[in-house]
Amino acid sequence: MKITTYIKKDTLYFVLITLSFLSLLRALIVPIFADEITYKNLADSIMEGRYYLNNQPSTVTPVIPFIMSLFYSALAPTVGIILMKCFNILMMCFGFRYVYLFLKSQGVDIRIVTAILVLTLTNTTSIAWFSRIYPEAILFFSFWGFLYYYTKEISISNFRKMLFFFALLTLTRYLYILLGVFVLIYYYKCFYKKALNRRDNIHIILSSLVIAIPLLIWFKYVYFIEQNQTSGISYFHRFKEDNIFIYNIKCGLGLLQHHEVNKINGIPAFISLFVPITGLRNFLISIVLIVLFLLGYIKAKKSYGIVILFSNILIIMVGFILAGTGFSRYWLLLLPGFYLGYYYIYKTFKLKDEWFIRITKCISIVYVLNELRLDYMVITAHL
Repeated sequence: MKITTYIKKDTLYFVLITLSFLSLLRALIVPIFADEITYKNLADSIMEGRYYLNNQPSTVTPVIPFIMSLFYSALAPTVGIILMKCFNILMMCFGFRYVYLFLKSQGVDIRIVTAILVLTLTNTTSIAWFSRIYPEAILFFSFWGFLYYYTKEISISNFRKMLFFFALLTLTRYLYILLGVFVLIYYYKCFYKKALNRRDNIHIILSSLVIAIPLLIWFKYVYFIEQNQTSGISYFHRFKEDNIFIYNIKCGLGLLQHHEVNKINGIPAFISLFVPITGLRNFLISIVLIVLFLLGYIKAKKSYGIVILFSNILIIMVGFILAGTGFSRYWLLLLPGFYLGYYYIYKTFKLKDEWFIRITKCISIVYVLNELRLDYMVITAHL
């Protein structure tokens, strides 16, 4: 059964999805703030033929500013901002499609796939960030696209798409270069394990060179700017101070508050990914939630694709700890993976899927009711 057919047969799912999309649209009337202003200023500078912020070259990852510049309008800048937000919503939709395709290809029951997708869409963090001019929507789309093509049969077409998504991830947020480990494993299968013939391997080498060009150019630019310490806003500044490695790990674990932010993040912020309370932090509950989804994957009978998903989740979470960060929105692209882990731990108790579906529906209703409350507050404040 197709997922669209299944959703049409369930009135509650249809209502929850419709209301969630309406809540996403409230971002269209909210003025840009914080990092959104940074991306807008960079997009403005691109239209002037440079990549500057505060009159200095910038090493902020380029994907969001460059896409935003495509919607640039000197006569109607607000229109360009609205179009960019709509573009992010579209990317989110494509991301959900890849989540569906990936989970379906791993043999996950369509009812569970639907429950995970609806729970992800209605989640407060999803509504808050997917429609803003932040990287989360593009990262969500890119990560699940990368995962889907990585776990499909090895072919030149799948390799090119996988590598494209890897490059997009890396140029949207530097940390995802860690997924290069899996790209190297892919090369190992192609060349050492001889998953493809010699002619196909030549095509893979050529494709790699083409996709590597923008990455190499950008990282050479970043290296030059960072070496000369002329960057307006530098992601790498946090790694240049004495004993910063241990400091970053402590901040990533949530034992310290990083000096660049206004509250503790890292592991204590994990709970805020699931509970619709702004800024909630709790170390103990977050640890319990993390342990539960980890146990779910460890105990489950996993396909190759699920093993790769689990490995990706682990390496990304470790990366955030090493980088000393961990906002709840940073984990948003992993949210379907977390829910899948909770489903696996649920199944260890040999309970029926129907009860898991009912529980997710109840949680989604709570999320949607909370968003309706926020919709009213935002609309009355800005209209």
